[in-house]
Amino acid sequence: MAIANARSVDNKKTKPPMVRVALLLLSGCLAGSPAWAQSQALPPSASSYAPASETPFPSWEARLGLGAANPGGRESGLLNFSGEVVTPRAITLNDRLATAFVPRFHIGSSANFNGTRYAYAGATWTVDLSRTVFVEASLGAAINDGKTGSVIPENRLNVGCNGGSREAAALGVRLSDRWSLVATLEHFSTTGCSDRGNPRGPANIGARLGYTF
Repeated sequence: MAIANARSVDNKKTKPPMVRVALLLLSGCLAGSPAWAQSQALPPSASSYAPASETPFPSWEARLGLGAANPGGRESGLLNFSGEVVTPRAITLNDRLATAFVPRFHIGSSANFNGTRYAYAGATWTVDLSRTVFVEASLGAAINDGKTGSVIPENRLNVGCNGGSREAAALGVRLSDRWSLVATLEHFSTTGCSDRGNPRGPANIGARLGYTF
């Protein structure tokens, strides 16, 4: 009986400290669990901070293509070769609509045999209609090597002057995360530089294959 009483007294003396240690460990784990959870990598399909629609990662793009020069007018029937490099956006925003107002910058050229050729540079605004389909509008300055004299061959455009602006509209489809196909309508405008002979810059249509890198 004496031994049993001694053991019960010992248990009463040792149990409270052990319980306190266990409670301290448990509270420490509970306190540290939020920080631990935040430090864990989230799966690709989940995010606690990302917006519902994320903007594409900034990237460069090169485009090469073919087209028809000035359909229905002078120089029509010529095959155009075109190339363009498009920069990333200067900044990226979390809102897709706001991002559409941030332009990308481009530099390119359009060339053919025995027709008006030109080089251009400017800004491009891209609006995503879906994950794969997008539209673009471009505006910039351009120079050309077209005919500007008083005597213009019948098969050539009278562009009036060798400087002007380029406007373009495009409809694109993303074939993958790297490749895209872009249909483009572009016009070289020389309005205001001359009235002689009703000058008019070329309006070309074509398609380009784009590669993002």
